[in-house]
Amino acid sequence: MFHKILLAYDGSDGAKLALDKIAEMVKAAAAELHLLAVGRIPEYAETVSEVEEAREQASGFYSKIMEQATAHLHQQGLSASVHIDFGKPGDVILRVAEDLGADLVALGTNPHSALRRRVLGATVDKVVDHAHCSVLVVRCGT
Repeated sequence: MFHKILLAYDGSDGAKLALDKIAEMVKAAAAELHLLAVGRIPEYAETVSEVEEAREQASGFYSKIMEQATAHLHQQGLSASVHIDFGKPGDVILRVAEDLGADLVALGTNPHSALRRRVLGATVDKVVDHAHCSVLVVRCGT
């Protein structure tokens, strides 16, 4: 069974479904749960203040999402460590999973338009292809 689980969480329907599925696993295995939100920072920002502003906005946004997720877990008698990091989602998820020594990485997905699928699908593909541990992909129905 899994002992340390990292759930990449962005508040989407797919992520919420994954949170519920992982909560069941955490209860059954008494596993340690970590939630990770990854904020994207403009790659071609013109000034340092532009990057800082984007980081501040993303931190505020993801802090609220994480508060909702942890409140949902608390209603079930569970808790989680929260991590908010910045960068390319696939790279950040892989790095944090390895740093934590996670033995399972979980991600939720939603059906998307072709353009969104290219970006979000690339994140899932990268994690599945390069993770040092097992990966669970929870797909939200159409």
